[in-house]
Amino acid sequence: MIRIGPKFQRLTRLGSDRRGAVAIIFGLSAIPLVLFTGLAVDVSSAYVTRARLGQAVDAANLAIGSADGTYDDLKPIYDRFLEANFPSDRFGTPYNADIRIDDNVITAWASVDVDTAFLGLIGIDHLTVSFESEVTRETTGVELVMALDNTGSMGGSKISELKTSARDLIEILFGDEETPDGVKVGLVPFAGSVNIGTAQTAYVGDPDVHNWGPNSSWWGCVEARTSPQDTQDITVGIDDAAEAWTPFYWATHQSRNNWCETPWDTQCNQDWQFTSYSSIDHSPPSGRGPNKYCPREVTPLTNNKQLLLNRIDQMWAQGYTHINIGAAWAWRLISPKVPFDEGVAYNHPDWQKAVVIMTDGANTTSNSVYTAYGYRGDGRLGTTSGWRASRELDRRLTAVCDNIKDEGVLVYTIVYDLNNSNIENLMRDCATQPEMFFEAGEADLAAVFRTIGRQLSELRLSR
Repeated sequence: MIRIGPKFQRLTRLGSDRRGAVAIIFGLSAIPLVLFTGLAVDVSSAYVTRARLGQAVDAANLAIGSADGTYDDLKPIYDRFLEANFPSDRFGTPYNADIRIDDNVITAWASVDVDTAFLGLIGIDHLTVSFESEVTRETTGVELVMALDNTGSMGGSKISELKTSARDLIEILFGDEETPDGVKVGLVPFAGSVNIGTAQTAYVGDPDVHNWGPNSSWWGCVEARTSPQDTQDITVGIDDAAEAWTPFYWATHQSRNNWCETPWDTQCNQDWQFTSYSSIDHSPPSGRGPNKYCPREVTPLTNNKQLLLNRIDQMWAQGYTHINIGAAWAWRLISPKVPFDEGVAYNHPDWQKAVVIMTDGANTTSNSVYTAYGYRGDGRLGTTSGWRASRELDRRLTAVCDNIKDEGVLVYTIVYDLNNSNIENLMRDCATQPEMFFEAGEADLAAVFRTIGRQLSELRLSR
């Protein structure tokens, strides 16, 4: 056998060896392979940058979506949040960054150039990535009624502070808008009764059965219904006299209401030394006469900012304290039922209802001061005892608060410059949650109203 040595074997295989051709082919194909690999690397980098840009644009758009204002108000917020979430020193500087506001839809966008590592070999120095975000801002309308203590103890600086504080809340809710679509506010100035306005005669017994004095008439105050209707919101039939409210009428009373109901009542004039019939005080707040201690008229729910500010400025302090009466009429103003039906339906998906009940004193009654329950001696509260009558008013306040909350209405309560643990506990329990109860000193009332205003404003702007 002839053996062929290794060297000779390698020499004889040269004619059939193709490895040189493979090397040439591989060398030629390496160029596009490198380009495709570089493209994958650069595109992957661009996708990562776009994802980070998308997160930043989304975050910035959500930030302005929870705020309120014009383009000039919101654009700086967008820029600030975009920079915070997409720092230019790490990812490049975004450009063409802007927003568009179409009613409740906010569209935001931005672009950025991503430098390439491999595509520069074929003249592509950067890739441009962009992202657009759309946020639909679901605003919640807010209906608010404020039941504000206008009793005699609120006189002097306290009523002035209350006016300032209530105005602040209006300013927060309305902002620069004079008639916003998403805000309605009502006012209930209360004392020993509430003035529902003379326009509501269809729901009130005939005032003309009384003698109101020369050149005078019923101002609009009404008495409380019998229990438990005084703690309820019952629809009143226009033609049903049995369901109508009774006009408030403070009849002649020695020393506390010094006028004579009839000019010919010489006994009244001579023996009790009352002021003559012709000198009845017709100008509110009344110092005497059948409308005595009747507070300012309620303001039904409205989105008219200036009207509300004017009505707040017109409040005065006079009379006794029936917190439950103020709370009950706050409920009736925010209710969708007559006599005040400006409110939307309960549990409306686009609206939140709330009431604020504020007082600086305890519930009081008297045998010589006429209120929505008459004189204490009349026994309309089921007793003629002073402390029992006050406790009965407390009980009815609790009933009203529970009824309001049962309808899904938020209840905020405020005690103002008051050191009375019974009323504090009563008002705390009245609030929807303990943190919605506030104690305010005379210097703190405005801060409390601003806090409530901000909370309600947040409810309006987001869900």
